[in-house]
Amino acid sequence: MSQANEPSVKKSSCSYCGDAPIHHSLSFFYSFFPPIFDTQAIKIINHIPSFFKNFVDVIPKFLFETLSLFKLATFSSDINKATTFRSRVIWEEAIKRGIVMEQVLFMNRPLDYYRAILNGKHFYFESLPIQLGFLNMSKNWDDKFVLKKEFSKKNIPVPACFKLPVWSFKNPENIFKKLTKPIIVKPRIGSRGRHTITNIHTLPQFREGITIAGQIDSFLIVEEHLEGSVCRATLVDGVLAGFYKGHAPTLIGDGNRTILELIEEKDNTRHDRVERIRISKELHDHIFRSGFTVHDILPKGVSLSLSHRIGRLFGGITKEMIDDLHPSFIPVLEEAANIVGLAVVGFDCIIPDPTQHADSQKWGIIECNSLPFIDLHYYALEGVPRNIAGMIWDMWN
Repeated sequence: MSQANEPSVKKSSCSYCGDAPIHHSLSFFYSFFPPIFDTQAIKIINHIPSFFKNFVDVIPKFLFETLSLFKLATFSSDINKATTFRSRVIWEEAIKRGIVMEQVLFMNRPLDYYRAILNGKHFYFESLPIQLGFLNMSKNWDDKFVLKKEFSKKNIPVPACFKLPVWSFKNPENIFKKLTKPIIVKPRIGSRGRHTITNIHTLPQFREGITIAGQIDSFLIVEEHLEGSVCRATLVDGVLAGFYKGHAPTLIGDGNRTILELIEEKDNTRHDRVERIRISKELHDHIFRSGFTVHDILPKGVSLSLSHRIGRLFGGITKEMIDDLHPSFIPVLEEAANIVGLAVVGFDCIIPDPTQHADSQKWGIIECNSLPFIDLHYYALEGVPRNIAGMIWDMWN
């Protein structure tokens, strides 16, 4: 069970959304636009005069302060209203440094927008106080297909992948045959593992994966399923600032008990900060793709992952381990950060063993997060984090 003042499990009506539910229809509708327009919009923005960019950058300040004149927006100094724990760790560090930080409330509803007094002026930002000059993106790096395409050109390890537009996709067999099994189907844009279907071995499973992922995104990506731990590397100002490893809840069979009985035992012996394993439709479908149901006896010595979701909120394990990471990964991750050109960035990676040399194993970067959840490093079950929030504030010096 989570302790006070740390992330806790959230209920969701959709098991495939995990603990981050979204409106399916609105998400699907919105998804039509980013892959089509984002690249062109970024090209236009990168070529407009700097004075116009500066004008656009002051829009949040103008908007929120205008709303405050009409009493529609107010500013709160109550850190307990922070919308995300990502914002909370930033706020805690601001307090330590004597930086005045406030949250924007719209009609008394807390938003994940804040303002801080820096260099004598109010600076408005979304969750992380990144200077506006460091927010320009040459491409939409949150697009998983764009990321892998560009990284592969620079020999940054990524899984093989294909893009998959739902609305014009008629012959799944053609792509299914091109990739070594198992494979993964996921929304092209989005995070938190929503509607991601892993461990796909058969064409019917592939079709079902397209249906589930296609509920929230009209553009999908199908990729090679890399084996290993799900890791998060966070870089600040081009330097590796945090490295987090997560494991999904996993069972080891004894040849006597059913999967359901093994889950019950695991729940009864879990760490007090680890949540119970959620026996949901997603879990049933996940283990079925491995050939099991919860009522089957798991053969002795067989390891069975119960989910693609990692960490203590899903019954798994998390560890902050930047000091244990093999140094061979660091130049690759820093080169990846240099390519995307973001001052603060998080890369999700699949790595069999982060303590061993990078060249000795098959691994890859699977996603980029332009507004990374730095709190993952702070609330790991094991390990001691570096002060990533402090590193972000240091960029203002």
